[in-house]
Amino acid sequence: MLLIQPLDWETDKPSGEPIVAGDTVGAGAGEMVFFVASREAIVAFEGWEGETAVNQEMPPVDAAIVGIIDGKTVTSHKTQATSK
Repeated sequence: MLLIQPLDWETDKPSGEPIVAGDTVGAGAGEMVFFVASREAIVAFEGWEGETAVNQEMPPVDAAIVGIIDGKTVTSHKTQATSK
């Protein structure tokens, strides 16, 4: 389990409250990660060390880390109106 801070994708500024997420990829402190929440968080654990085998209860998680972000490129898709 890791405490993660959601960030705005374009500015890297904090967005919302920190959350606790189950780590499925072995992320470390200070790494930028991709996470999923809700039902998708439980699916991230399917088949992982037999924890969600047939007829077993799903793990009680609300968020799961599913990737480590090595880098990113942000391209602005905003367009300016032009007058003729």
